Amino acid sequence: MKRFVAVLLTCALLLSCVSLAAADDKKTLTVWIPQYQFGDGISDQDFWDGVFDPFEEENNCEVKVEILSWSDYNTTIYTGLLNNDGPDVVYVTDNYDLVKAGLLLGLDSYLTQEQMDNYLLWALGPVDANGEHVIVPMDDGVAMGFYNKDILAEAGIEAFPEDWDAFIEACKTIQEKTGKQGFLQNWGATTGTSALMLAFWPYYFQAGGVMLDENGNIAINNEAGLKTLEFLKKFADEGIFDETIVSEGESIDKFAAGELAFVVADLNKGKTFTKNEINWEYFFSLKGPAGYGARTATDSFGVAAKAKERGNDELAVKALTLITSGAVMDRFHSEVFYLPPFTKDAAYTQNEAYTNLTGAHTADIYVVNEFEGKASFEKELQANIQMMFMGDLTPQEVLDNTMQYYAEQIKQ
Repeated sequence: MKRFVAVLLTCALLLSCVSLAAADDKKTLTVWIPQYQFGDGISDQDFWDGVFDPFEEENNCEVKVEILSWSDYNTTIYTGLLNNDGPDVVYVTDNYDLVKAGLLLGLDSYLTQEQMDNYLLWALGPVDANGEHVIVPMDDGVAMGFYNKDILAEAGIEAFPEDWDAFIEACKTIQEKTGKQGFLQNWGATTGTSALMLAFWPYYFQAGGVMLDENGNIAINNEAGLKTLEFLKKFADEGIFDETIVSEGESIDKFAAGELAFVVADLNKGKTFTKNEINWEYFFSLKGPAGYGARTATDSFGVAAKAKERGNDELAVKALTLITSGAVMDRFHSEVFYLPPFTKDAAYTQNEAYTNLTGAHTADIYVVNEFEGKASFEKELQANIQMMFMGDLTPQEVLDNTMQYYAEQIKQ
């Protein structure tokens, strides 16, 4: 009997050791994703935790999803990817500096050809020093314009004023005849990137601007850059932009309240405008000296290079493929925030009017390029344009000062 008890104790100890070993082998993945849910519905945290619950069970791991603020997001992830306790899987916006610093894992050797072929924009993604792609590019959609049809009718404006000069005059007419504001933009956004995506780059493309020179350096001190800034300055000179620098959400809120005639925003804002019973319609873009021009971008998901040092690389890539799968992205676009599909196996699409409008203007959609020090450059440009609105800089001085900063502070 004693011997039997001893055998049982030995087995129990062995099982305990096996359990402890299994616990020690349990990996922890950290995933960083910025906040997308700002309205009603499931929170970002609950959505992604739900996505990873079966993944954790299947792979005997723990997935820590951290939802980050958009404020200084580029700096946050750059610093995080440098650290040993940073993310394994990360949502990436500006990728130039991350690729140059070797902070992202090459993915080609981890993915099958079938997986790579499934990503619609795979060929557009940057490659590392070994020639491997380091991100899964998303389609962020086109920044669209919205106009309040009732306000235009109240002001006696029968046709949409798409030309730059006609748009300025329409805004003045709206203010004079209705007492409502014509147009506002997000020049007080928390980052230069956020401000310029909606409030500078589209007009620069409408003026015929090209972002990069033959060496891949940003180059906006040109005729298109000057025309763009002279156009923007008219909004302040004509009293269309008020004395305050509008915050990121203020123009959206005013449009949703029926107090603003025109706004440029992401296409998801249409839900809010409809819910508030605003009689709105899309417009693709204004028509500048060179024609139409709207901005798109390709945010993405990647895996930290340090995930390999932590022994998490294969599991992290597996998590990456789950996040970017058509099934998960269909749910995300349906339940949290709509973006156009970026994989062949995705099925969910939302807005027929948007699809028809962008389809008719495919040649007028421009990607905001990546370049060295992009976040810092855009922050400086935003600050200088704000000074122009306040009367402290001329349009040409904005260009001169910004490019001098780029040459002295970024390139050197």
